[in-house]
Amino acid sequence: MSKFTPVVNPYKLEDCVPLMVDSYKFGHFKLYPAATNAMFAYTEPRTQGDVIVPFGLQMFIKRWLLTQITPAMVDEAEAFCKGRGDPFNRAGWDKVVEEYNGFMPIKIRTVPEGTRVPSGNIISSVECDDKDLFWLASYVETMLQRAIWYPTTIASNDYKAWRAIRRFNRESAMTETLVPFTLHDFGGRGVNSHEGAEIGGAAHMVFFMGSDTCEGVRAANHYYNTPMSGFSVVATEHSIQCAYGPFNQREYLTSVLNEYGKPGAIVSIVLDGYDVYREAALLCSMKDEIVASGAKIVFRPDSGDPLEVIPALLRMQEAAFGATMNQKGFKVINNVGIIQGDGVDFDAMVKILEKVTEMGFSSDCIVFGSGGALLQKVNRDTFKFAQKTTSIRIGKKWVDLFKDPITDPGKKSKKGRMTLIHNTTTDEYRTVLVDDPLPLGFEDAMITVYDKGQLLNETTLDEIRARAHK
Repeated sequence: MSKFTPVVNPYKLEDCVPLMVDSYKFGHFKLYPAATNAMFAYTEPRTQGDVIVPFGLQMFIKRWLLTQITPAMVDEAEAFCKGRGDPFNRAGWDKVVEEYNGFMPIKIRTVPEGTRVPSGNIISSVECDDKDLFWLASYVETMLQRAIWYPTTIASNDYKAWRAIRRFNRESAMTETLVPFTLHDFGGRGVNSHEGAEIGGAAHMVFFMGSDTCEGVRAANHYYNTPMSGFSVVATEHSIQCAYGPFNQREYLTSVLNEYGKPGAIVSIVLDGYDVYREAALLCSMKDEIVASGAKIVFRPDSGDPLEVIPALLRMQEAAFGATMNQKGFKVINNVGIIQGDGVDFDAMVKILEKVTEMGFSSDCIVFGSGGALLQKVNRDTFKFAQKTTSIRIGKKWVDLFKDPITDPGKKSKKGRMTLIHNTTTDEYRTVLVDDPLPLGFEDAMITVYDKGQLLNETTLDEIRARAHK
């Protein structure tokens, strides 16, 4: 019989959706022009010349907008505001609870996740047409910006990396089998929170399928309806290598091979705890055992200049295991490979791939793992994301809003109620006003994904990948 006893954690802070906000928003409901009864706002990455891959909105909607706002949340938010001396719209939030059953009556439209869109265009919008709650379209800016900019930035950066990897692959390899596994997510410990690992790790799954960030894989599986979105391999770490001491490294390597060296397995072995070249030579001397095991053994250097270390290891591996020349004239080393997991960002990865292929080796000989640079070395300004209110309805008339600061023309906002249109023949995208007639050959590229408590147009990770990879 189990001795497990459930215990409620008294220290856990419960969610309070009305407080997921910058507090200056609290008093705005009183400040718009009289008779304002509807509001429209849009999200845009304002850089020029980038390709943006939207991702993460469905995850946010399922996690937060389908979380029912309760009377207890409203009570807590009111007490919080009173304690700080902030205004609070009690009547408004009571209406959300009583008339909308605790779900915010906003409508969110977006480009389908995974669609590749030129930066400088609208990618999502939020609208509220309840006369008492119109201000919600702006109120949700804080949570909605977080929901969009971070995972979209990860996916967009990954698109750039995926294109570069695929370019080297098509130059030097015979199949694209390894491309989805060439950039592995080691970023779980490098992000600022568990939720960051979930969101960023899930975004990485759009273009790649290698991940050690379990929270991200789990989130992608759950929120995007896939049985398993990412995979990994058995791998050692320095605590294991160093447990054998500097003079017992053969015992270390033998123990790993004996335990996990099975037919079809892939085993990554870290080698730089003491002398990466000595340990690599030791591993090469175990060629017969490695070949007999049927496993692929991946050498992992984790320090030093990769443009020096990797070429040295490739030459050692070729001398020991031999290489097969593929039909494109590039060498593929037999039985073993290399993973570079230290200091990997886009520029480093490209330089290493250039070096490897210049040496006559296929890009299939190396994969990458990225930690801090993958999920954390980004911010909202990476693609200059912003949400701006661009139209309010006063009485029966929609009034356009825009900002145009003389001190920063780059912050000029669009105006009016907008959508994104797409020409499927030319693949051109344009941001236009929703009431303008569609130009010949164009169609609306945005869909409604949330409306007054309802999730609409649900998508799967497979569908997102198909859009992103086309």
